[in-house]
This record gives sequence, C-alpha cells and structure tokens, in this order.
Amino acid sequence: WYQRRVAVEVGLKQKKTVIVVKDGPGFYTTRVIGALMGEAFACIQEGTSPTDLDKLFVKFGWPVGGATLVDEVGIDVAYKVTKYFLEVFGERISAGDPRVIEELVESGCLGRKSGKGIFLYRSSTKGGARPVNPVAQKIMDRYKKEGQVAPSGEDVQWRTYMRSVNEAALCLQEEIIANPVDGNIGLIFGIGHCPQRGGPFQFLDTYGAQAFVDKMRAYEDSLGFRFEPAQIVIDYANSGKKFMSG
Repeated sequence: WYQRRVAVEVGLKQKKTVIVVKDGPGFYTTRVIGALMGEAFACIQEGTSPTDLDKLFVKFGWPVGGATLVDEVGIDVAYKVTKYFLEVFGERISAGDPRVIEELVESGCLGRKSGKGIFLYRSSTKGGARPVNPVAQKIMDRYKKEGQVAPSGEDVQWRTYMRSVNEAALCLQEEIIANPVDGNIGLIFGIGHCPQRGGPFQFLDTYGAQAFVDKMRAYEDSLGFRFEPAQIVIDYANSGKKFMSG
C-alpha cells in the first residue's frame, strides 16, 4: 500500500494523470495496444496497405496511424511483447502471423529509431506520407493470405477499435483496472484512444452494449474466437446497465 501511494505521489508531482492498475501481463494500456496492433497486422496480411492503415486510423480518431504506431513503439519491442502475450493469453490476443514481426526484426527493420521499419525515415523527408520500406513490404507480402479480399476501410476501423474496446472490458472484468472511469482516463491519456469517443466505456454506453455484442458476434462468425465479446459486456447488455452510471 505504501509503495503504491509513493508511486502515485511521484506521478502527481510530475503533473501526470495517474491511475492505479493491478499487476498483470501488459498491465492495462500495453495489453490493449497488443490487441489493437494484432488486429492491425491481420488487416495488413489480408491486403490493407500500411499507408491506407495509417489513413484509416487517423480518420477514425486515433492520433497516429496504426503502422506508424508500431514504428514509433519499436518493432523489436512489439516482437518481444507479442511473444510474451502469446504465451500468457494464447492466440486470442494476436491475429496476424507473428513471423511477420520476427522477420522484420531479423532484417533490421526496428522502426523509427533504426531509420527503417514499416516505413522509411529519412531526415530529408518533410511532410506528406512516408514511403513504405521495400524490405518490410516484401516480408509482409510473403505472409499475405492467398485469395483473401482486402477488408473494407470501415471494417479495418471497426475491427481494430472493437478489439481494443473488448480488451479494455476484459481488463475491467479481471479487475486489472478498478472502474470504467480509470479505464477511460488510462487509454485516452495513455495511448490517445480516440478521445472524441470518450474512452472505451463511454463508447460502450453510447454505442450500446447489445449493439457491441452483436457486432462482435458477427465478426466472430467470420474471423474467429478473438472477437468473442467479454462476458462483462454481455452481462451489461442483458441487464441494461450502463458502465458510466456511477
């Protein structure tokens, strides 16, 4: 208890917005990013280009594109996190083939810090879209699903967003976060989680828990068990209860 209090005080002195989370793999924000990025890589494997992925993310309300986010975090870091998450959560947390990230790392495509990741980072590049790294493109092309029709832009946006919201709900269900308010604050301030939607739990109330469950079930039917809705959302849908009602 004392250590937690000290940690909170240090954060407040640094003028940070602090939430307290329970210890667990990925804690809260990293776990949500894991689900988000896993689905983003799945969309790339299905034919969405990194440039289009970035545009779709920003258009939906994310502060940065999905492919750019991976480069900013570091592909080597993403690889280590993916391996760990696969061990503790299984295939549910991921979606794309993890060999894509592994080969990107082996080829030296580590992201912005190495000057090349999914995109190329040149000091002379000013404004406009960055070019896709041809080495990374070859690797991603090698793991594209044959005969797969690329998902629509709307599906890319909703699949990635809903996976992130569902993971946040699972964190609440497992008491990784204490309450929905902390869940909203953590993701909006921590990863810029589409702030205009109010955070994952405000979104669930606005969109409707039952509508969320129905959409997740539809994706589950076509894409598999990673879209199984969190039991807590199903319970709220059945009871009509709101996450932000107090």
